[in-house]
Amino acid sequence: MAISLEEKVNFLKSRAMFRGLDGEEIAEIASLMDEFHQEGDRLVYAEGDKGSVFYIIYHGSVRVWRQEGEQEREIMILESGDKFGEGALIDNTTRSVTVNTLEDTDFLVMHKENFEWMIDQYPEIEQHLIDLLETREQIRDMYFPWMHSGEVIYIFTRRHPAVLWINLLKPFAVLLVSGILFYISTLTRLNTLPTILGFTLLIFFVIWTVWQILDWRNDYFILTNQRVVWIEQVIFQAAARQEAPLSAVQSVDVQTSQMGRLLGYGNVLVRTFTGTGSLKLTNVDDPKKMKSMIEELLMRVRKKTEVVAKKQLRQSIRQSLGIEAQSVEDTVFYVEKPVPETSKLALLRTREVSADGRTITYHRHWWVLLTKTWVPLICLVGMFAGLVYAWIHDYVIFTFTIPTLSFYVFWFIGFFIFLGMIAYNYVDWKNDIYKINDDDMIIDSEKRPFGEEISRSAPIKNIISLTHERHGILRLLLNFGNVQVVVADATLPFYDVHNPAQVQQDIYYRQEQIKLQSEADDYEADREHISKWLRAYHDVLEEEASQKRRYMADDLDDEDY
Repeated sequence: MAISLEEKVNFLKSRAMFRGLDGEEIAEIASLMDEFHQEGDRLVYAEGDKGSVFYIIYHGSVRVWRQEGEQEREIMILESGDKFGEGALIDNTTRSVTVNTLEDTDFLVMHKENFEWMIDQYPEIEQHLIDLLETREQIRDMYFPWMHSGEVIYIFTRRHPAVLWINLLKPFAVLLVSGILFYISTLTRLNTLPTILGFTLLIFFVIWTVWQILDWRNDYFILTNQRVVWIEQVIFQAAARQEAPLSAVQSVDVQTSQMGRLLGYGNVLVRTFTGTGSLKLTNVDDPKKMKSMIEELLMRVRKKTEVVAKKQLRQSIRQSLGIEAQSVEDTVFYVEKPVPETSKLALLRTREVSADGRTITYHRHWWVLLTKTWVPLICLVGMFAGLVYAWIHDYVIFTFTIPTLSFYVFWFIGFFIFLGMIAYNYVDWKNDIYKINDDDMIIDSEKRPFGEEISRSAPIKNIISLTHERHGILRLLLNFGNVQVVVADATLPFYDVHNPAQVQQDIYYRQEQIKLQSEADDYEADREHISKWLRAYHDVLEEEASQKRRYMADDLDDEDY
């Protein structure tokens, strides 16, 4: 297919790679790009080839893979708008991967001399490509079990390093106080107390500094061709993941402070249609780049959605006319089935998912249970220690000989009292539940053992806002906190739930399922309406044709007569 210069310019304008360039600059770059067509299942270039061409996919898709021993390892699937081949040109090396077309594909290609002119003339384009190469290098040996087949990572980054240095000012202030105390200890005879305090603060400084560094390193912002993801790895805990599917994104905004504008970081707010799944990516390095890349991928998803909708409508029309039709799979939006918690201690499980993934029950964190039962637990441990001590010393305690029968009577009474206290608090903890049920309702239920039950519920589709919080070092370490569910003028708080980000994500995905089902029902009703109209139209044409054939037959009979 022939691609005009105007079509090339319009295509390149919507790419994040050319962000910040005006129309004339993009037109100049487009004029240096040639067209290249390759049929499906053909080699574009092989691993080890000399790199001399830069590729942008105009239409179609390719498979990128590498030979590892006797097996082929698939790296990624690239589609319209994706680019490849830049690594060998920038580093002046041979190709590190093999690329094959998956279908008939059209490329915009730029040869080495023109590519070198482009990155020399526009350093921001070179930086964009270098960032892309670094991302692909970072994720090469990483495995993310939540990613789908064909999902490609475009941005993989942490918070801006300036945020780490700002956060380290607090522990360094502690180090300064520690140094002052050590200095004071050298000026006074009473140097023991300042020295002890100085060493205590020094140890606190080291722990706090390591914590801040690990906390910074364990936060990731990931952008794929299907979703925006924020992964927060809590120390000694599993990673908490929040995400917004691109197909549900409504808008993307950037918020920056004066300091952020100077150092190049800011917040990226990704708003979804339902609102409750909105993400606020804080202190992102180069937030405008993140925003432009999300908008480019969002445009691709919307185009895919339009293509799928047209195919589904076409197949529906074929069915209504009695023509054989094939089913069309919607591969644009994925709603993940909630994964059950894999804790080995079933008695302390804080999240229970039904087999079909429709009913999810949450209990408060086990720490809440421990705060209610630690006294009888310690008493039980003390009783067993006393039992062992009495048995070893022939029931002589503090020179007093205790009758064996009396000892065991009182021991068992105490044992059952403390055990009953633990059992009561456990049942009370187990009965305090939050639930997403099969009827798409959200439920807050509390039932006292041998007491009344208080329950509140609301339809999930009526949720206005959804937030979660974890305040305090203990909640951060153990990864529990509160989830605030606002429905109309009421609030259903989920107190002290384990992994509140996961709870928020579960509710958000159920909202998306409800929205998608509603849209599918509306779309199916529209298709049925169109199909009925087409069937009626087809019947009218058949009647007209049949009547015309009768008239023609009557005319022939009259002529014969």
